[in-house]
Formats: sequence, structure tokens, C-alpha cells
Amino acid sequence: MKNGWICLILCLAMLLVPLSGCNSPDEKADTTKQPATAGNPLPAGALALVHEGRANFTVVYSMSGGYADLSNDISDRIEEATGVKLPVENDYTHHDGTAHEIRVGKVSRMDALSVYDGWSKLGKLDYAVAVKGGHIYIYGTTETALENAVAYFFDRMLMLDTSWAAVDGTEFTLVVPEGDRPAVAFKDFDGTYTTFTLNEGEPNESEMRISLTPNEGWRIQTKTATEDAYRDMGAAQRLAASLGEEPPLETLPVEMEQTDTAVTLRAASGSYAVINTETFQIDVYTATDKCAASITKIYTSSSLNIVEGVIDADEAIYGTGERFNSVDQRGRKITMYTLDSWSQASACYMVIPLMTFSRGSGVLMNNYEEMIFNLGDATKKAERDTWRTEIYNSPVDCYVFATDRMADTVAAYTDLSGHAEMPEEWSYGMLVCRISPDLSQLWGENITNKTEKSEGRVPVGAYDMIAYMEAYDLPWTGLILEGWGPYNTQKYDDLKELCDYVHSLGKKVLVYMRVGHATDNMSGYAPDYLLSMTLPSGEVITNLPAAETTNPDTNGATNRAFPYLDITNPEACEWFFDKLWNKLANEIGVDGCKIDFCEELPEYYELNYYDEEMPTLGSHHWYPTAFCAKYWDMISSKPDSGMCYTRGGGLGSQRSPYMWAGDQTRRYTSLQWQLNAVLSSGLSGVPFMSYDMSGYQYGNDYDGINVRDPEFEAQVFIRGLQFTAFTVCMQTHGKVRNVHEFAAGDVKGTKLYYCAATETYTTEEKSTVNGERVTNTFSKFIPTTTEGFDPKTGEPIGTDYVYEVEPGSMTYVVEVYSAYVKLHEWLTPYITEYSAIACETGMPLMRHLALGWQDDPVARDIEDEYTFGDAFLVAPVLTDAVTRDVYLPEGEWLDLNTGLSYTVGADGLWLEDYDAPVTTLPLFYNQNTTSTTAEGLLPGIAEIFAYVNGIDVPLP
Repeated sequence: MKNGWICLILCLAMLLVPLSGCNSPDEKADTTKQPATAGNPLPAGALALVHEGRANFTVVYSMSGGYADLSNDISDRIEEATGVKLPVENDYTHHDGTAHEIRVGKVSRMDALSVYDGWSKLGKLDYAVAVKGGHIYIYGTTETALENAVAYFFDRMLMLDTSWAAVDGTEFTLVVPEGDRPAVAFKDFDGTYTTFTLNEGEPNESEMRISLTPNEGWRIQTKTATEDAYRDMGAAQRLAASLGEEPPLETLPVEMEQTDTAVTLRAASGSYAVINTETFQIDVYTATDKCAASITKIYTSSSLNIVEGVIDADEAIYGTGERFNSVDQRGRKITMYTLDSWSQASACYMVIPLMTFSRGSGVLMNNYEEMIFNLGDATKKAERDTWRTEIYNSPVDCYVFATDRMADTVAAYTDLSGHAEMPEEWSYGMLVCRISPDLSQLWGENITNKTEKSEGRVPVGAYDMIAYMEAYDLPWTGLILEGWGPYNTQKYDDLKELCDYVHSLGKKVLVYMRVGHATDNMSGYAPDYLLSMTLPSGEVITNLPAAETTNPDTNGATNRAFPYLDITNPEACEWFFDKLWNKLANEIGVDGCKIDFCEELPEYYELNYYDEEMPTLGSHHWYPTAFCAKYWDMISSKPDSGMCYTRGGGLGSQRSPYMWAGDQTRRYTSLQWQLNAVLSSGLSGVPFMSYDMSGYQYGNDYDGINVRDPEFEAQVFIRGLQFTAFTVCMQTHGKVRNVHEFAAGDVKGTKLYYCAATETYTTEEKSTVNGERVTNTFSKFIPTTTEGFDPKTGEPIGTDYVYEVEPGSMTYVVEVYSAYVKLHEWLTPYITEYSAIACETGMPLMRHLALGWQDDPVARDIEDEYTFGDAFLVAPVLTDAVTRDVYLPEGEWLDLNTGLSYTVGADGLWLEDYDAPVTTLPLFYNQNTTSTTAEGLLPGIAEIFAYVNGIDVPLP
């Protein structure tokens, strides 16, 4: 095949709609279609695959796999559609590195995933289709998966009029030349639903209907020609049904006006939608005639559906769930699929498919299925001002919220998907965690000053931690026990003894479990209550392989499989929630649970639910959301109240307080990530969000500084502590130093190694087995000041610096901690006040400045400040600096550190180089607050600030 402009014409009459906003419909283009022959100009309306102006592709198959027939089929399908025959060669004889290749073969899972750039991918777990380095890869891990990959290539990838950026910077572009616009023809109106035909007479002909819900949600749904009816069970409806609730929000009547070129639908509230039937466009307006959204394209097929709309020039796009990279997601391409990604800026443990626009409106995709959001690609001029959603294996079910304020968008979302319920007051306090605790270790027994919890050390028991907290007079509210599953009945006696002791101190106890399961022991307790999966081979399994993960603690997803409770089975739910957890909560005394690994349920093969109507697709996001909502319903009805933390899910996750923001490292960068996660979640309708204060795990060194250096670590700990005092609840957790450990230890700054030799010790009667108390024997590495060697390999081991602190040398950490936790306790009336508002309206307690000042372009861009409720503006220091610039939006502000007052106009005010030493949190009081409690708290805040700002903290 000659180089040059050679196009593979794929027989699809898809058409490009240029960008246009409300009231700006484009005129219909008039073109003449031409025959599809190699080298000729593209015919109007045709879809072509082009790379750098040429298409000298060769289909290359794996010689070892013997996929010649499949590769020839690919070439034949292209020739049938285009008249262009691609050569087919195997990877043994084909060595032309300059030609573009379509690579086909069965490979290992890791090889399949290796063609992706990071973890942003389009394929499923068992196959990969991607563009990279000038090649197209079609990979599968099994024969069936490879067939799925080929289908994906033809039915999805080549059906898109978009650009696929290769890793090396080149681009494959799927081009739709100028041609006829997609037609939309009015079909029917019954007073509530208005129906149209899309692309009439074309291969992708479909139907669309529009309706209205009481939350100003204009609902747009599609149905392809192969579907008998519209799918009314979108994500919000599916969740409500699975929780035994009535469908959310009835459909309201609307009035219709029709002309030759448009249909206008009007609500009694004043909002309206205009459907341009000449050049397809849907413009939705608020009651104040403000454009809420312009949808310029809807494309439907059996496996992929696309919705596109317009972004204003200076518009920010918030929402989409929990986001660590930033709060404003404009310009980003987001895979709406949760992964256990562990301390990455691109992580996402919770997806909420809501786009909250800074103009004040929003668009919700009512889906649990995997999606891709492309929110204005800044590198491509044609896409810079366009948002685009790609929905896999599900029809379009989209709500446009015709609201003027972002706060109203958040309320509209929660009206549809469910409001959070009021947390118990004690849950606002400070919860401390002990990983892998010994539940029976006596108070004060075996307390060790060697507190660095690196690999090989023996974890400190739960009673030890309590002893430390009490000995240093450190405020705390409850204890979280991670690493102990609720099915381990052999330790129930020890657990009850611990609960009784903690309760005697006026504190609470939470345990830990994986979502839907805790340990593999579940299969022994309830084999009839498990969710099963049918593999392509026909084998039915109940230990379900974990979905994709990059968590280093898990040793790879392929090595893990867990049983899940079938929550569609009423008997299973009765056993789990009414019997097992009734005993744990009401007899033993457990006050709640931290529910982890909500990102693992697989859905790439058929799931066999007790409820046969429950679909497999979307389960990855639906299951953890529904399970945690059921758990909350149970634990919140506990006579003396309860709570839970959950780490992930999808639409409706806000129902069960609290969400928590996954695993982050203890470093300054992660402090910003944690703040981003809370603020983006709040703009996604999740008002109660928490995180592991100041990080969960040690990460890489910070600009050459060992992050385990206790003085450096103390700075990060304090900076995270400060703004966490101004959130709904506080919790410490993880494998880093807890507060009491800064004041414990032996020698500061000693370089220690972990020797391969071990020391064995035995403790008496540490657990109960079959009703008898038994002894346990443990081994631990001995830290030494000389380098140790592995006796098996002879390699040196444990060569990291390990810092331990001299008792009394870091009491400032304890003092600062106590002051800020007491400050948080002082805020309890205020937190209660705004928690009630959150439950009613969905408004978060930690609010991005845009929620209060959405017309202020500076406020919209700031991501390192927030308001706590509307009374306090918090400007935390999230770097190793001792000054920062603070922005004050319009209003009357009182500086709670200096006592200075500021009257700020519409242009805002910058306080440059604001003095913020390590103990100081820049905090400002809004003198125009609507709060009924905040003003009375000011004297106490001033007193605490005066104390904490006087603590002397050495800089590292």
C-alpha cells in the first residue's frame, strides 16, 4: 500500500456536530456523498481512520498463537467496507518498524495491560484495545477475550469521531468529515414524556424521550431499535429498589410548543427545554432564562452511547466524585471506574457521574456502568469547549439540572439519589486506629518504646495504645481495630472484654471488614448466601477474583479472591445484618465499622444474584453503595447509636456517613490530595467526607528529606491536623507514627538496620481456641546498628534510616495535637448545626469557595482554601513553608489569629505572605454568616489559638 492519504472507510453514517451554545444552532450542511475508493477525498458522512495522513497498515498476528484466520477476518471486514485490502503477516516474518500495525494476539494479562498508559484504560480486565506508538493493539487473555477485543475494535473504537492520543505523542484520529447533521424528528407527546426519533433511516436509528422531575431535572433517555422499551431502572432507581424504597421523584407534566424547527417544553416552575429538530441540539434553561446546558450530540449503539455538550470559555467543571488530582476537572479525561489505586493523584475510590458547572447547573449520568468523561481536551482545539461522556453497555439516562446555583445542583442530585442521614455526635470526635491488634493484651503489658512500625516489628496491642493515649492525656473518642474480621467467633470473648473496657472510659469501638465480606471464613458460615460468578468455561465460583488494583499491599489482583454476601437474598441479609451484626453490635458492644476495599467486586463475567432481575453490569459500583447503605441502616438503629466509614462506591454513596478518602502517604503533596478529595466529593453531593489524617503510609523521600525523620514528619502531621480540626470528623490511621509515638522512643536520629536474626518471645493466654485460653509465640527482627544480611541469599537487608525519638524531645507535637483536637470538640454545636443542613440539602461542611462565590473567577480557581459551613474560611498551609498567600472573597472577615477585620468588595482581597508558623492555621470568621452557633464559639477559638500559637516548634 502506498504512503499518502489512504483512508479506511468504515461503512458508518456518523456525522459531526460543530460546537454551539444555547440559542446558536448551526445550519444544516449540504454535501454530496462520493464513492469510497482508496486515495479519493473522503465522502460526506463517512468515518475514516487516519494516522499522520496515511494508513499503510499491516495486520500482524502472533505466530505462537496461530491467529492467521482471525487476522484475515479483520482484513476482510475492512476490505468489505472499504475496498482496501490490508496485508496480513505474522510477527516472525514482519519486521517493518516504519509501517503502522494492527497487532492481534492472545497474551498474558500483564502484557495486555502494558499497552495502556498508566491505569487509564478502555478495555475490560481480560482484554485490551489501545493505540500506542503508531500501532493499534488488539489483545485478549483468552480466546473469548480476544474475540471480545476484536468486537470492541469494530463496534466501539472505530465508531467514535474522536482523537486517540498515543503515548509517544502521535495521534490516531477517527475523522467524521462535514456532512448531513443527525436528524431529530418529533414523534409523540403525552403530557409528560416527549419522544423523538434520532438519525431516522440511518444504521444507528434510535429514539429519545425527555421528561421532567421535581428537582428541576430534565431527564433524557434513549432506546435503540433493538430495545423493546426504555430502561427506567437507572442507577438511582436501581439503588432505591434494592433498598426497598419507592422509585425516586415522580414525572411532572409539561407544556409543549412546536414549530417547524424546534419543540419547546415548559415546566410550571419556569424552566424549559428547547429541542432544535433541524440541527440537533437540546438547550435547557433555568426559570431565570439562564442556559443550564447545551447538548449538541447524542449517539447510540448497542454497546456505546455518547452525549456531548458545550463548555463556556471561562467555565469550571467540578464533581465526578472523589478526585485527588484537582477539584476543577476541566481539560481532563476521566475513566469513571473505581480502582484500589493507593496513593496516586489519579486515584478514584468513589465515582459520582455528576458534572457540576460553575455557571450553577449540572448534568448527571444516571449510571453505574463504566463511563469515560472527556471534559474539554485543552490540547485539541476542536474539543477544548466540549464535554463528552461515553457510556458503555447502557442506554443514555441523563439528567440536566436547570439550576442557577451549584448548591441547588448538589441538592437536586441528592433529591434523586438519596440524602445522607444525621451522624451521631460522638462520631465527630477523634478516632484512633490500631492495625492488627492483639485484643487480649493487658493494659501496660509489653509496652515498647520501639514504636517505628516498619516491616518486621510486632504491632502494639489495643490495650497498649489505650495506655499510651491515657498516659499522655491525649484526647480521643474511639478505637478502630483494623485487621480483625467480624466472623472470627473465636475472639468474641476478647472483643467483648475490650469493648467493655473502652466503654468504661466513655469511648467507642469500631472494627474493620472488607465490603460484603471479611475473611474467607465466610464461606464456611454461610455457603448458601454467597454471590456466585459463572466463568466462560461454565464453572461457577463463589470466591470472586478481585477487580483491577494497583495497591502494593495486595500483592496483585490475580492472587486474591473473596466471597461476597448476596445482598439481593433476603435470608442472607437477615443472617448477616439481623443476626451476626445484632450480636456484634448489641451483645458484644461494637459501635461501628470501617468498610474497606469497596473497589474490588468484579463484573466482567456473569454474576448470579438471588434476584434474577439484578444485572451484572454496573455491579462494581452498585454493590458497595447498596451494601454500605444496608449496613448504615442496621448500625444507625443500634440503641446507643453507631457509625461506619466506607471507602468507595458510586451514585448514592452519600447515604452512609462517612466516606473516607482511601490510602494516602504522609507527605505534603498528599495533604493537598486529601483536601481535593473532600472538596470534589462535596461538589458531587457527598457532604460527610473523612480521610486518614496526615496520611496512612510512608511514601518516597520529599526533596531529599527522609519522610521518616521525626522532625520533618511532625511538620506534616501538624499541618494535616490543623485543617482536619475544621472538618466533620477526625481520625488517625495507618502505618505511620501516631501522636503518642512522637513522644516515645529511645534515641533520636540513630541509623538502625534490621538484622535477619530474630528474637522469639511467648505471652500467656493471649487468645481463646475452642473455649480454652492458649499461649502464642511471636518472632520479631532485632534492630541493630550494623548492617544485617539475609541468611538465605546473603544480600544486605533493611538499609533504610529508621529514626526514633527521645522521650520528651517532641512534646510540642502532643501539645499541638491536644489543642487542635480540643478545638474540634469545641466546634461540636456548629458541626451539629451544619450536619443537619447537609442532611437536608446535600451541602457539604467543607465547601469549595465556588459554592459561596460562584461568580468570582478567582474563588472558582482556588483549591487550597475552603469554608467550613459558611462561618469559617480555612486557608491551611500544605507545604513546608511558614507563610502563604490568602484570598478573601467578598464579605466582612475577621482574622482569628490577628484580630484584624477586612471589608472586601466584589474583586476580592489577597493577603500576601500571611505569617503562618508551624502551629498557626490561617482562619477567618465570616461576619455575615447565617450560623446561629458560630459567634458564641469565637472566644474559645481565640483562647485555643493564643495557646497553640505560643508553642515553640523547632524547624527541621
